[in-house]
Amino acid sequence: MNLRFEEEAKKEKRKNLVKELIRYVIEVIFVITLAYLIVNFALKKLTVIGSAMENTMLSGQDVIANTLIYKIVSPSRGAIIAFYPEKAAGTADNINDSSILIRRIVGLPGEKIRIENGKVYANGEEIEEKYNFNRTVSAGRAEDEIELEEDEYFVLSDKRTDLDDSRSASFTKVRRDNIIGVVFMSTEPLSLISGPKDEKEEDMNTEEEQE
Repeated sequence: MNLRFEEEAKKEKRKNLVKELIRYVIEVIFVITLAYLIVNFALKKLTVIGSAMENTMLSGQDVIANTLIYKIVSPSRGAIIAFYPEKAAGTADNINDSSILIRRIVGLPGEKIRIENGKVYANGEEIEEKYNFNRTVSAGRAEDEIELEEDEYFVLSDKRTDLDDSRSASFTKVRRDNIIGVVFMSTEPLSLISGPKDEKEEDMNTEEEQE
């Protein structure tokens, strides 16, 4: 009687072990699949080209953009976005990673943007930016008020002396359909991206690298 009971107990134990093993394998497959989907469909690795986003990002620096977020929420003021320029949009031959630009959103759809005495105004009110950027010396075409359409964004370089942004007539505004995602992380070093680094912070980083 005891032998039969012990045998049944062993069978039950083996059965539970197999169930646990199957559940573990399923969980591992799920995690790997989820990670694959996130990396390949929600994140995009980009390389910063040019000096327009100094001192937040440097030319040649690798960054990561979240390409899923703007399918859920709308781009916000102050966000750093990756996008295709208007001339490349809709032209299959020109749409590739080398065409992608990175700038910071300053003006939102429907707003009237103007730059005066180095300050940016939206609908007549000064925009209070979160970070300290170098002085916006030239207003470019934003010297006169620019009215944005319901799908347009006005972007500026973090290096405000660089006019390669919406202040330039050749650059144009950024349409929602051309936005790839929000740039939020640097890969080297691995860190979140926010605003420009001040000179003291840069000097400290340089000293640490030299050591």
